[in-house]
Amino acid sequence: MKHNEKIIGINSLFLIPGKVGGTEIFFRKQVEGFSKLKTKNKFIIYSNNENASIFDNLPNNFFIYKTGINATNRLIRILYEQIILPILLIIHKVDLLHSPGYTTPIFTHCKKITTIFDLNYYFYPEDFSLLQRSVFSILIPLGARFSNKIIVHSNQSKKEMVKVLKLTKNKIEVVYGGVPEDFKKDISSKVAIKVVRKYGIEPPYILANASSHPHKNLKSLFLSFVELSKNKKFEHKLVLLGIHGKAHEGLDEIVKKNSLQERIIFTGWIDHSDTKYFNKAADIFVMPSLYEGFGLPTAEAMACGVPVIASKYSCVPEIADGGALIVDVKKPKEISFAIKKLLKSSRFRKKLTIQGIHRGKTFSWTKMSKKIYNLYNEYL
Repeated sequence: MKHNEKIIGINSLFLIPGKVGGTEIFFRKQVEGFSKLKTKNKFIIYSNNENASIFDNLPNNFFIYKTGINATNRLIRILYEQIILPILLIIHKVDLLHSPGYTTPIFTHCKKITTIFDLNYYFYPEDFSLLQRSVFSILIPLGARFSNKIIVHSNQSKKEMVKVLKLTKNKIEVVYGGVPEDFKKDISSKVAIKVVRKYGIEPPYILANASSHPHKNLKSLFLSFVELSKNKKFEHKLVLLGIHGKAHEGLDEIVKKNSLQERIIFTGWIDHSDTKYFNKAADIFVMPSLYEGFGLPTAEAMACGVPVIASKYSCVPEIADGGALIVDVKKPKEISFAIKKLLKSSRFRKKLTIQGIHRGKTFSWTKMSKKIYNLYNEYL
């Protein structure tokens, strides 16, 4: 290897395809962006058994090191990350390690950058098992302390890291996430409806894109929909994209209690490329979350041209920034009032749609990956 060639290690041990939500999208877009760069530097991606096959069509300066561990075995994954991975970094002569999934080896011979999406374990511990909370409460603060740089995806997250993890502001870099370029294009409504019909869904509908964890606050959205459904003229369905979380049982109870099985539809995890069609075919998108590190669905919905109702909590207003109607989502009546307001006023819908499209276009995966790569270069 020539003197000016450096080796960048990327820790993907956290990634279980289809199981880690938005962090998977961020990770895939980073790797995709790096693969298009003209660089002499080399990348080693440390994979697990679950994700080893997802890395296709990468250029010759990328190497996939298959660790052979099952990431679904959390204890094994943590032990490997903390004990074996640092040894591999020495053997492979890695100059910089980036861990893009919250945790990182505490002690390494090389410099390291860690992405911490949020502090959900701290603010909403009910989302996690006792073991998960214990692990995160130890490894995330230690990893942050021993990393050279921390990447977050919103200014709100940066404030939280400074306050909770006692980090200095200059140790934290804010890098916004992106929106795929095809989400920003004018999508035909006919094409969008044709795609969602393949999933057995018929418009009109209101859309939300979130796993059913407590902090996603889907309960408030459901209660607002129950209230709206009492009006016989209200014909919309409620469509939920995302994996089932710890609050799912309670949501099922609301559905059954109010006999809304035909009108509230859970799709489960869908192919991300189809999300743009669900956005386009929706009349309204609602982001009822109480806590986000970035809130990717909000950015994507705005870019697709669907009017957005968004939470006033966490970083959601920062990401929306004038492109959405902000409400107190802890109050179901405020959500239902906002939905009725949008459905009644085509002028307001059009205005909000234009503002959302303008805001959505500012988010770029290419800009994100370039900014992160430039950050690497500061430590190489």
